[in-house]
Amino acid sequence: MRREHYLLVNGYSTNYWGWGGEDDDMYQRVVKKQLIVERPPASIARYKMLKHTHQKLNPARMKVLRTAQRRIDSDGVNNVKYKLLNTAVYHLYTHFLIDVGEQSTQ
Repeated sequence: MRREHYLLVNGYSTNYWGWGGEDDDMYQRVVKKQLIVERPPASIARYKMLKHTHQKLNPARMKVLRTAQRRIDSDGVNNVKYKLLNTAVYHLYTHFLIDVGEQSTQ
């Protein structure tokens, strides 16, 4: 995803804690902003999920997902609060380690 597209959809929602729903929310943002999702055939590009430990399933994920389209412009890059802990510059990318704090009870 290009930087300008990521900013257009306001990045990922800040309302998801735990596992589940954030990828579907992002898809709704992309569609709402009339961007095109391209899925090239396996002969051209392949995708592999990074290995990670599974978090606890978010029981509220479907409730949050139902409000995705109306939160696009108010929930994401433009309202995220974080603390930068470390920056590591590599040849192909820059890795930022951040602390987003604890889940809000609001």
